[in-house]
Amino acid sequence: DFLCISLVNGFTQLRYNLGDRTIILQTLQQVNANRNTWHSLNAGRVGNEGYLDLDGINITQKASPGMNALDTHTDFFVGGVSSLNLVNPMATENEPTGFTGCIREIVINNRELNLTVTDPKGGANIGDCDGTDCGYAVCKNNGTCQVENSGFSCSCPREWTGITCEQSIYCSQNTCGSHALCIPQPSTFSYTCACALGWTGKYCNNKIKFYIAKFVGNSYIKYTDPFYGKRDLQYSRLSLNFTTNQTEGLIA
Repeated sequence: DFLCISLVNGFTQLRYNLGDRTIILQTLQQVNANRNTWHSLNAGRVGNEGYLDLDGINITQKASPGMNALDTHTDFFVGGVSSLNLVNPMATENEPTGFTGCIREIVINNRELNLTVTDPKGGANIGDCDGTDCGYAVCKNNGTCQVENSGFSCSCPREWTGITCEQSIYCSQNTCGSHALCIPQPSTFSYTCACALGWTGKYCNNKIKFYIAKFVGNSYIKYTDPFYGKRDLQYSRLSLNFTTNQTEGLIA
């Protein structure tokens, strides 16, 4: 099994094989190879139905009888591979070659990968595409990065502060407890405290236990699926009991 995205003669191509056949999707338009144009790419599959979207133009492969689960246990590579021998012969139309260019804001299965020196498992021959200490998105919340002799500085919008504009001015002097996250409320020029699991109160200073969970509109509980590697990746099932006094809201 494999899933591969590549450039082929200027066209973007998605190829995947779930064990029975290789499915190929290719964009209608070619990329602009002038090194100055950023393209937005979205690709993936639901069962054996695939989709490929380049700059808002979408190509889909309708579902058909056959296998529906992608069974791979290898590392996930971005921009190339450690050895071309790892590339399935059916994964690319031409001889496989590494990508030349820049990649940013990559999200895999709803998880953004941090393209930094420390986060990946490994890599080789990677440079900084920006070429300065500012890099990409160093300043948060629409802050403007400026290169200086000592590194960089961020010019922050009015409602943000901090070295990288990461903190709301409404939370700069908050009194939320150590088990809380400050949530800015610009409309009231104030903030609220989001309590960690097991804590409650206005400032999240009261420890609690629960056996039936109470949610108040800005609540959530997060779980890691311990059986992800064993369950059937084609299906999802859920059952629960609940009570509510609202007609809108996310349950699960």
